[in-house]
Amino acid sequence: MTSPALRTSIKIGIATALAIILFQISNIFLVYKYFKFEYYITAIAVLFLITGFFISKYDHRRQKNLPAGIDPLTTLTNKELTILQQIVNGKSNKEIAAANYVEISTIKTHINNIYTKLGIRNRREAVNYYREKL
Repeated sequence: MTSPALRTSIKIGIATALAIILFQISNIFLVYKYFKFEYYITAIAVLFLITGFFISKYDHRRQKNLPAGIDPLTTLTNKELTILQQIVNGKSNKEIAAANYVEISTIKTHINNIYTKLGIRNRREAVNYYREKL
């Protein structure tokens, strides 16, 4: 079984190869005589932007394969569990950061780790998951 990072790398490689092939095909048909170089660069940038958008939509946040009977809540660190409880209590990221004396970006990192470990996507799912387990 391949990891999500390997699959993403393969997809990016394929997208890059396709971009190079399209560029070479355009050279074969002498299109470069009709368009400025800046248009090519713009087209390639747009192509990679669209590719990145579709790759980012692919959900890499899958629940880790845990042995049967192990609750994913037990994989959370104490800090992550505290932050999850604060999320359940309806606190915002700013309020959680102030209560823990850390930056908001640190809280966002913890929240993303929680989402990944629990195999969920948003706060609502986190609250529902926590309430179901307790």
